This record gives sequence, C-alpha cells and structure tokens, in this order.
Amino acid sequence: MNYRSWIYGRWIKIGIAALVIIILAVSSISTYNGLVTADQQVQKAWSTVESMMQRRADVIGSQVNVVKGYMQHEEKVLSEIAAARAVLYDNYSDVNSKIAADERLSAAGRQILALAENYPELKAGDLFENLQVEIEGSENRVSVARKDFIDAVQEYNTKVSRFPGNIFAKLMGFEKKEYFKASPGAQESPEIDFGN
Repeated sequence: MNYRSWIYGRWIKIGIAALVIIILAVSSISTYNGLVTADQQVQKAWSTVESMMQRRADVIGSQVNVVKGYMQHEEKVLSEIAAARAVLYDNYSDVNSKIAADERLSAAGRQILALAENYPELKAGDLFENLQVEIEGSENRVSVARKDFIDAVQEYNTKVSRFPGNIFAKLMGFEKKEYFKASPGAQESPEIDFGN
C-alpha cells in the first residue's frame, strides 16, 4: 500500500464525516427554527382569538345598554355578560376558562338577540339593529380567529410529529399543542325563557 493513497483515503474519510456532520447540523438548525416559527404562529393565532373574544365582550357590553331598558327582568343575562367579560379581561385566566367564558358570552349575545321576539318596539329601533350587526360581526370574527388558531396548531403539531422533526422536538422540549375545543354542551342551542 502506497503512503500517498493512504493519506488521500484518510482525507476522503475525514471529508465525508465532516460533510455528514455539516448536513446534520444544518438540518437540525432548520428543523429547530421551523418548530420555533410554528410555535410562534400558534401563540399569535391564540392571541388573535383572545383579541376577538375581548372585542366581542366590549361590543356586547357597550351595546347592551341599548336593550337594558327593555330587560328589567333579564338581570341574569346582564350578570352573565359581566362575569364572562371579567374572565376574558383577566390576564391570569387559563385558556379553558377563557373558552368557557367566551361560550357564556356568546350564549348571552344570542339571548339578547332573541329579545326582539318579545319586544317588537325594540326590534324596530336603529340602535338594536346596530347591536344585531355588531354581535353577528363579532361572532364571525371570533369564528375566523378560532379557525386560524386551529390551522396554526395543526401545522405545529404536524412539524412536531413528522420525522425527523419529532426527534428534535423531543430533544428541544417541544410538545404537541391542544386544538381549540368548544365547551361541553356548546353544540346544544341555548334555552331562552321569557316566562314570568
């Protein structure tokens, strides 16, 4: 065996090993950055959901004065709105508490809209029509924000689950995130009772 061929062979082995290490390092950095970006997208999407829920709370809270005079016996709805808004404004409330408060606020908004059936003079007013438009617009905004959040969570969870990202995700402490879940009973229509 020739000394020169032995040296060249050794350099080729070192070069191949270095190339493999460089490829693994670049792949690791790329995967990590992709996971960080996806995690930030989830946080941004959730922030948008919270913003839209808070906007709805503001709209319903400020517009509820329009119908307040017609609702003297409907104090329960007003107190539910106030309680739900308090949870939505609380920065220390967890995600599940905010989702539950948002569901209660949404149901209260639907109850306000149902008042028009019992109070025809309210239904004819411009202010109430504005309230209806604001509530419907808020519901649509929250719905779109929830969808964007679910899409962001799906993209993140796919990156965390897919090979080789799952290996790096476990090593770096990235875990799957929960999808938006409606409160129990959200699929049922709220019961609206104007009796007594």
